[in-house]
Amino acid sequence: MKYIKRYFYVLLLLFSNLVLAQIPCSSGFTLNGSSDFITIPNTDAINLQNTRNRTIEFWFRPDDITSRQVIYEEGAQVNTLFFFIEAGRIYAGGYRNDAGSVANRRFFRSALGDIEVGKWTHVALTLEDTTSPDLTFKFYIDGELKDTQAGLQINTHSGNNSIGRNGGELRFPSSLTNNWNNSAEAGSDSETYNSNFSGRINNRYAFEGSINLLRIWNVARTETQINDNKSTELTTGTSLVAYQNGDQMNYESNGSSSINRVANANGSGTTYTWTGNSSAVYFDNSNWSGSSPDPIRTQEVVINSGSNNPSITTEVNIGRLTVNAGAEIIVQNGATLNVFYTLTNNGTITVEDGGALIYHACNSPIAGSGTFDVKRDTPTYSNNFFFSYWSSPVVEADASPSTVFSDAPNIYKFMASEVDSDWAYNGTNNLIPGIGYAVRSENTGGQLRTFSGKINEGDVEVDVFYSSNFESEDPDNVWSTAGDNLVGNPYSSAIDWDLVISDTDNSDIEGTVYFWNQNSVEVGDNNVSDYLQYNATGGVTNTASGKIGTGQGFFVRTMSNSTITFKTTHQIAGNNNQFFKSSQNKSPKKEGRSWFTFTRGNQTNTLLIGFIEGATNKYDRLYDAPFNINQKSLGFYSISEEGQKIAIQGLPELTTDKKEVKLGYVVDEIGEYSIAIQEEHINEDYNIYLTDTEKNVTINLRKTAYTFSIEETGENTNRFKLEYVKKSKANSDEKSKEKEVLSVEEIDFKDFIVYVDSANELIIEYTNSEAIKKVDLYNIQGRRVISFNGNQVRNVSNVTSGIYIVDITLSNGKKTNNKIIIPN
Repeated sequence: MKYIKRYFYVLLLLFSNLVLAQIPCSSGFTLNGSSDFITIPNTDAINLQNTRNRTIEFWFRPDDITSRQVIYEEGAQVNTLFFFIEAGRIYAGGYRNDAGSVANRRFFRSALGDIEVGKWTHVALTLEDTTSPDLTFKFYIDGELKDTQAGLQINTHSGNNSIGRNGGELRFPSSLTNNWNNSAEAGSDSETYNSNFSGRINNRYAFEGSINLLRIWNVARTETQINDNKSTELTTGTSLVAYQNGDQMNYESNGSSSINRVANANGSGTTYTWTGNSSAVYFDNSNWSGSSPDPIRTQEVVINSGSNNPSITTEVNIGRLTVNAGAEIIVQNGATLNVFYTLTNNGTITVEDGGALIYHACNSPIAGSGTFDVKRDTPTYSNNFFFSYWSSPVVEADASPSTVFSDAPNIYKFMASEVDSDWAYNGTNNLIPGIGYAVRSENTGGQLRTFSGKINEGDVEVDVFYSSNFESEDPDNVWSTAGDNLVGNPYSSAIDWDLVISDTDNSDIEGTVYFWNQNSVEVGDNNVSDYLQYNATGGVTNTASGKIGTGQGFFVRTMSNSTITFKTTHQIAGNNNQFFKSSQNKSPKKEGRSWFTFTRGNQTNTLLIGFIEGATNKYDRLYDAPFNINQKSLGFYSISEEGQKIAIQGLPELTTDKKEVKLGYVVDEIGEYSIAIQEEHINEDYNIYLTDTEKNVTINLRKTAYTFSIEETGENTNRFKLEYVKKSKANSDEKSKEKEVLSVEEIDFKDFIVYVDSANELIIEYTNSEAIKKVDLYNIQGRRVISFNGNQVRNVSNVTSGIYIVDITLSNGKKTNNKIIIPN
């Protein structure tokens, strides 16, 4: 992708704004909030003992964080350890002797914002028999110690152990607002509680969401052990007495000395066998040996050869799937077959164009000698010289181009590892999973391509390269061909770019993905308009969503030789009908975004400005896409505060009275042009103005487009600017339109932006800088290393690299803090 260039500069990310995530490698056990739960019977390895050493840990991904939901409890009633969610937090702790006194109750809770709907979070509670105090409780979120307090022995507590509901008569803290104490750990916003508890409550408070890698140990695990192993499946270990395997819990039964029993989830122990006696309809009782499976529950399904093969037309969840020899199961366009725990295929699984198959397990390889047929239609073009970008959903041994693309001898790969990265003929070499290929058919498209063999499963890791010596002549923007890599979706379902790029394993990859949407006929140095860009801010067009279909190849960029890793947890249901060049993506991000068009005749270029939670005024890897300076015909971009040219620009959420964004353009023809709003989802309290500084004209783009003449070809970075202005300001005189300083009482802490810039200066951005009285910098151990008054700029080049807490004191005594990373 030699024609997509990028800037060289140091990217310093705010720790408090990072959205990178480490998550478990599979979906675990998904619970429906009513009838899904697992019960571990009474056992002296867990609850039938006086517990003085214990670790309970698991990942959870909630569908709701407002209502009360119990995730884990043991024993209930009198003596208990348990976890529950309520009012945006997760709670953990225990009590004994009916929680009747202060000495008999201990509880923790996370800070608001630590857990989110749809987000994986790891939580752990440890109880350790220590010297002083006699016992110690510790509470961890995502492998980080959040709080510590004196512990208590949890006496023998019969009543079974429940996962996903209140299995007995639990007691809960009497108040979620009073008697909660600040964390004992520096920089932590979690809280502790040992005040009154409620009476016994029978409500089941069933959990809705997913649970994964739940483990119970009869030893207090250390912070290092918890953090290092939280995403690893462990089936053995010192004092490990129970571990989760999908919808099952393997546990040490009463009187045993090893893990020797399995507890199945409610409703997951039944096997449903297909006979196909009546039709191909999957949800028809007459086609099964008993009733048809539940479409939501993760049950065991066996597909036998019959008069009819089952055809799936919607989204179906199966826990353990076996397809016997001679049998076939078909996933139709728009349908998704989810298989969560084990998959044995000795027959045929066919995924039609637009259908999706997701195998969620990461530690149980697909078994059997059967075949997977994954079908995709080629894009249609106006002639037979167009290329499309492909990637194989089957393993390399089964991905022969002569079989998949028998009528397409022109197949190329992009040699990113070469010093002068360029295209190379692929020949008859099999297609490598995760690599993208440019394919040109000898016709106008519309063919059905079938990938047959064994589908890719588990993680797919692809080497990416940063190696080229080309530099732009533009002194303001240093670019390089380095870092362009053609990769592709390796799975039999769509993947979500937002999940791929927010994964910590992909932190070396730039946040923008480039989709080929060819309008000209050569593969090589084509027009930039042949690429559609997308990142966490949104798409350069208002229809892009970042959902990448099966078989789709695409370009990414890296700043160094590294890898990009695709994971089963990046896969998503549905969203598999798009293939560039073809139909548009679905459900794009829109809130807080505004798209602008730059038009000459029937040619249009588009710019996206988005006000996004997590974005800053600086260049952000996830939220900003650099403009391609090789675009000379109809270039359109915004200009960052650092002077960088941006095609997609993410900015902090729009809360100020006025926000100005400079625009630039480059053209190769003189004549009439126009700038207009294509689509916008900005707060209605704001007007959106365009100012032409050369003509001294300001117009409200929400009311009309602006048509103007360009009398010189080339580039102009000074003529236009956008202004998002609150209407109350827009109606006053020009002076009053400037942003007024907020009073201390009006300060919104979420608007503070704290970071270290390229000069190693500690910067604090806020509209009312005069309200900042004092700034203290603490290391992660809680020791103050710098203190200064007011909103001064301080150099931190002499401070040891690592994670720090910036504690800000305001003139009215209020405080806030941010976490940052000080780099090497």
